[in-house]
Amino acid sequence: MKRKRHIYCILLILISAYGTLSGQTITITPKWTAQAQFAGYYVADKMGFYKEEGIDIRIVHTALSESSFSVLQSGKSQAAVMNLSFALTARAAGAPLVNIMQTSQENSLILVSRHPLKDISSLRHQEIAVWNHLSQDLLDRFAAHYELDGKWIRFNGGVNLFLTGAVDICLVGSYNEYIQLFECGLKTDSFYSLHFTDFGYDLPEDGLYVTQPFYESHPEMVRKLVRASIRGWQWANEHKEETLDILMQIIRENNIGTNRYHQRKMLEEVLRLQTNKSTDKRTFRLSPEGFKRATDILLDEQEKKKILYTDFVK
Repeated sequence: MKRKRHIYCILLILISAYGTLSGQTITITPKWTAQAQFAGYYVADKMGFYKEEGIDIRIVHTALSESSFSVLQSGKSQAAVMNLSFALTARAAGAPLVNIMQTSQENSLILVSRHPLKDISSLRHQEIAVWNHLSQDLLDRFAAHYELDGKWIRFNGGVNLFLTGAVDICLVGSYNEYIQLFECGLKTDSFYSLHFTDFGYDLPEDGLYVTQPFYESHPEMVRKLVRASIRGWQWANEHKEETLDILMQIIRENNIGTNRYHQRKMLEEVLRLQTNKSTDKRTFRLSPEGFKRATDILLDEQEKKKILYTDFVK
């Protein structure tokens, strides 16, 4: 009898452990290395907001050869930060992605150039430096929509290509590379800039995604993940210096070459981009209007019929 009870207790322990690991642990994959762009998730983890919801979170960054999408697709993570533009084109190609939270409400992309950029037509017949992580499918759709016929020059990151004169036009983000230009000593009158929002490409960017099967199998867990993540971002907005303390610790642990000044500027801009212009609030939800702008630019008519807002946004 004692032996049976002993075996029964062991089984309960094993079942409990399995339930915790398989049912309550979620791995989140940011788009790339540790930085203020993902501060809300770090805060929610370090402040115990996820644990208060009863879920165990692991934040695992991508390797240089990976994307957050490929990590999610392989099953190594259950949630991933992605751009709306990438997620939509991936969904159109058959990937069962759903948006569970939208942090970005405003587009951050800026083209910097050594020559005047009057409008979108200024980009025709030009060589434009773009990040390696941008999918060719996305670039092709963008070029087709705006009738561009130039050449894309791939680079890993930073602003060295532009600073050295290797390229005349370079894509930068307002929360990162654009700040780096000024940190390198450039002034606004030393280059020309064109915000993507100036010519209608005002697409929200960062959101949190899971696969449709995972969402359908774990709806309550997803809701807990979203609640705690939103709480993390709200706390980050209200406690910026404490957030930077948490962030810089994670940056040191991951051996990232940056500094607190740059991360502070990045955090401020990322938080600004989260604010909905019409309500002046952080909704953390992809709006129907933002979804429509993205589908109008990135998808053809047949694809738009297949991807409905209510199916894509949870």
